[in-house]
Amino acid sequence: MKKPTGLENLTWKILCLLFIIYPNSAQPNEASRRLSTDLMKNYNKMIRGVKDMGEITTLRIHFSLIRIAEFDEVNGKLSLVGFFGIFWNDYRMAWDPEQYYDTYTILFEEKEVWRPLIVLASPQEEFKRLGHDDNFFVRFNPEGYAEWYPGDIWATACTPDVYTYPYDTQTCVVTYVIWAYAVHEVTVKVLSDTVSLHVYTPHGMWDLIDTSVTSNVDVGRGLTLIDITLVMKRISTFHLINMILPIVFVGLLNILVFLLPAQSGERVGYSITVLLAIAVFQTIASDNLPSVSKPQLSLLCIKLLVDLILSALVTMLTIVTLYFYHMPESRRVPSCVASVTSFVLCKNCCKDKPNVTLEKHGFKNGIDAIESVSVNDNHSGDVTWTDVGKSSDIVFAVFSLLTFLASNLVFVLYVA
Repeated sequence: MKKPTGLENLTWKILCLLFIIYPNSAQPNEASRRLSTDLMKNYNKMIRGVKDMGEITTLRIHFSLIRIAEFDEVNGKLSLVGFFGIFWNDYRMAWDPEQYYDTYTILFEEKEVWRPLIVLASPQEEFKRLGHDDNFFVRFNPEGYAEWYPGDIWATACTPDVYTYPYDTQTCVVTYVIWAYAVHEVTVKVLSDTVSLHVYTPHGMWDLIDTSVTSNVDVGRGLTLIDITLVMKRISTFHLINMILPIVFVGLLNILVFLLPAQSGERVGYSITVLLAIAVFQTIASDNLPSVSKPQLSLLCIKLLVDLILSALVTMLTIVTLYFYHMPESRRVPSCVASVTSFVLCKNCCKDKPNVTLEKHGFKNGIDAIESVSVNDNHSGDVTWTDVGKSSDIVFAVFSLLTFLASNLVFVLYVA
């Protein structure tokens, strides 16, 4: 009999080793397949996993936020990207690991097993349930405890409060409801009273300053609600540079109209240009804000309206000053206007009023006599309409400055 060569001995050793390894590696797969088949026997996914239908199925829930996709103030729409962690017990999914080659976990598709029906109760577009049947799995352990992590992009309604825009803080509540199950059938226990942010990506426009997760029972309607509250503060640097500061500087231009020479003929065109610029900013602000009056109207819109009114008033005052400048000199300046003009221009501040000697004729003891009378001149004839125009420029410029400061100071105080 021929003795086997060294190569043949090596081949037999490799084959024997494969026969030993293959059953050990294939056994867990076979055990998992057999476990899945055994668990699904007589399993009805429409029935809760309790031995007595009078028992309550307790859902333990936490929520993780991935990012804020969008917050549209104009349409009142908040879009979130996140996922839930939901845990419950189903006694039908328990098994002895030793009978299945020490298998301690198994996965099922959502559509194969019972899971709670949770619906977004504050949708922007349509009602949407957690899960997609094909995208997520439910994991069970030998005690029958289930782990489910459904995630999605949720578009929910959120009415913005733009009173202090663009320095506003928004509070949005995203509400989910346990659908089709009464409060004595399915209840919710929140594992964490805040939103988990361990995978959160900060938003470029909003700072997330506070969160909360609560579970409430609406006894009147017999529903269990899950409220996720997000408190967001707007990052206002962009709006400060591109809106607030330009509005302030354009309002400041109203004061400078009274420094233009009246003879230049540019005053009315200048003031109307400023008025149109403020109207443009008002249009831009209204496009970025919702067309609602509740809970409160935006202070920025009120300020722009005040600035627009003041700019229109400045335009009218400009026309009034030009009217004074072009008044015929033959027309006498009223004494009251002359007095105010003299006070504003300080015509009589640095010099004394000269005395004027008048001759008074009369008869004394039958002889014609001339008496000299010294009177004080009030200089009413020295005030011209040009002086009236200059004094009105000063008065209206001070008025414009004070209203400008008051408008901006009130806005800053209310916003702060």
